Amino acid sequence: MLLKRVIIFIFYMQAGSVFAQFPCSTLGQTPSTAFPVCGTSVFLQDSVPLCRSSLIYVPGCSASNDSSYMDRNPFWYKFTCFKSGTLSFTITPNIFDEDYDWQLYDITGHNPNDVFTDSSLIVTGNWAGTYGPTGASDTGLNYIQCASAPEAMLSAFANSPLITQGHNYLLLVSHFSDSQHGYALSFGGGTAVITDTLPPHIALAQNTTCDGSQVLVKLNKRMKCSSLASDGSDFILSPPAATITSAVGFGCATGFDMDSVLITFSNSLPFGNYNLVAKNGSDSNTLLDLCDNEVPPGESVPFSVLSPTPVPMDSLINNKCSTDSLLLIFPNNIKCNSVAADGSDFIITGPYPVTISSALPINCVSGLTKQIAVYFNTSVNQPGNFKIILQYGSDGNTILSECDTPSVAGSQIAFVIAPKPIVDFSFPPSICLPNAVVSFSNLSTITDGTENSFRYLWNFGDTLSGSNNFSTLKTPTHIYTDTGPFNVNLQVTSNMGCTNDTSIVINTIHPQPITAFELSKTNVCLGDAIFFSDSTNSMDGITVQWNWDLGNGITKDSATFTYTYPNTNTYNISLFTINSHGCKSNLLTKQLTVNPYPVANAGPDRVMLEGGRITIDATATGVNQQYTWWPPLYLDNTTVLKPNCIDAKDDITYTFTVTTAGGCSATDEMFVDVLKIPRIPNTFSPNNDGINDFWEIQFLNEYKNNHTQVFTRAGQLVFECKGVYKPWNGTYKGKPLPIDTYFYIIEPGDGREPFTGYVTIIK
Repeated sequence: MLLKRVIIFIFYMQAGSVFAQFPCSTLGQTPSTAFPVCGTSVFLQDSVPLCRSSLIYVPGCSASNDSSYMDRNPFWYKFTCFKSGTLSFTITPNIFDEDYDWQLYDITGHNPNDVFTDSSLIVTGNWAGTYGPTGASDTGLNYIQCASAPEAMLSAFANSPLITQGHNYLLLVSHFSDSQHGYALSFGGGTAVITDTLPPHIALAQNTTCDGSQVLVKLNKRMKCSSLASDGSDFILSPPAATITSAVGFGCATGFDMDSVLITFSNSLPFGNYNLVAKNGSDSNTLLDLCDNEVPPGESVPFSVLSPTPVPMDSLINNKCSTDSLLLIFPNNIKCNSVAADGSDFIITGPYPVTISSALPINCVSGLTKQIAVYFNTSVNQPGNFKIILQYGSDGNTILSECDTPSVAGSQIAFVIAPKPIVDFSFPPSICLPNAVVSFSNLSTITDGTENSFRYLWNFGDTLSGSNNFSTLKTPTHIYTDTGPFNVNLQVTSNMGCTNDTSIVINTIHPQPITAFELSKTNVCLGDAIFFSDSTNSMDGITVQWNWDLGNGITKDSATFTYTYPNTNTYNISLFTINSHGCKSNLLTKQLTVNPYPVANAGPDRVMLEGGRITIDATATGVNQQYTWWPPLYLDNTTVLKPNCIDAKDDITYTFTVTTAGGCSATDEMFVDVLKIPRIPNTFSPNNDGINDFWEIQFLNEYKNNHTQVFTRAGQLVFECKGVYKPWNGTYKGKPLPIDTYFYIIEPGDGREPFTGYVTIIK
């Protein structure tokens, strides 16, 4: 099946007429073929070919795929701003009731066709549905007017935009009315200058062919293609060694202006010097610039047709530090096919052999080039002075010029291979966190001894350090916060611009040991021995050094030990260690309190009456005292300093214990002598039978100051005892008393109330 290009015709009906609408192809109706503008001229477009090709984006107006805005029956105009200011212009329709729209673009640095895709290029415009003149003025709207019905009577003028010197602009004029009636475009009223005031001249002429049959004329600015007579009559040759048969402007096939003209002669010019002279041609003018200013008639430029000369080797490009190729530069064109592919057109001389493997012409255009790449078998790395020398190659010739003139064998260009730095550095064999400060020692050298001119660039391989990851110092330092490993790269550049580098991995950064230790007690009593024990995590090493500070000027250097503090105080115990990598642990401090022993005084021994109550008068010294009394018998509280002893029945010894901070304790004893109630018998039989022969009063002998008296019924004192009690044997002055009842008064003392009663002597 054959595919055919189909042309689609779109038909429009307007005012009873039907016409076809085509894509825009006429010169001036596309951005790339825009009319060049002279700001002082009026552009008269008598007819507008009907066409359209692309949607136009209009800021604030266009919706997606909105066909209301297109390059409809357009003409495009291009100009450069030569002085910044405001741009004013007027578009005046030839028929008043026709609608013209326009939009201005700043295309500086852009392809002209970018106006269809890049909305940022838009400067201003007006798309109002109004008839009559439109354009930009200092009284226009400061925004782009959208499409609307003509009767809306909206403004057809936009405010004159500011344009910038040196910028390039495109102006689209779109004919909405779909008729071929034209318009006039005039610029003026603004402060910007868009007219090039440079007078037009012929800049130079140069021979372009080996046989001298053509010459290329360069103009000093862009000029009108329409001002060039195609028969070449705008020029004459002096001396007249040939006639001019044609002149072609460069760019005139696709535009309206040119900057060069190719002139063809009727025959080849003999070798010699010539002048090309401007004159009025068959079109009655010389070349005209965009504002119709003409190149002065009689203006001439010289050129020469020379005997073909050899093209010399002009220069070369190489990596002067090490290279595997050279790029030869020629001042004029040479023939690409004259270069021997095996590189035999050249040899290299120098301090050691360099073999050429091949040669290749670069960027050949129409079989011509100005560059040849020469490749070596191996890279040339060692320093030295070399020459590349031209010779006859395996193809039987040297390099041929455009006119087949061979270059001179034996021509040569010197080049130098400079020494490269020998890059090396070192760093400490062991580095420790947390502040792993690595000091780098630069060991880089170079054979020519120019180390003092080195430039350095360090990459420490520590991306998390941001800008600190780099340094240009010769011997920098860097602080690492992790163990890595880190790939450190040093790049060294010599004074000749030769660069070399090396990378070394740092994997000797060690983590900081974590200190830990234990004390057998943290609160001790004076004289107690404390056991100290290290439990540091030495991480990837082994602990080899201990640094204890016991807080009292005493230091220790072993993992474990026992120590007894000679004085009471609170001490700050600290430890740091060093492991087998030389890494110091953190300093850990703990507190230890050595407490004094308390003083315990249970108070004086006491005497109390059976059934009575006393308060024990104990005293104690120390911090955070705690009290204990033992045994608890008869005491109302065993944990207070001065307990009460209540209703004691028997003599008792109490132990008083005082415990203070650190568990330090002391004890003391006190005795409570319990004076029991005397047991007084009311009879006894002093008959010497060994049974109940004495009046014995039990417990009375415990009263050291007792006073006992016995009386007869008549009141006669028959027995008396003071002090230590002695039992009564029932006699008075050595003689037994008769059986009878006697009255007694017993005063025990020690606070006991006297006892009175009767005792009977029986036989």
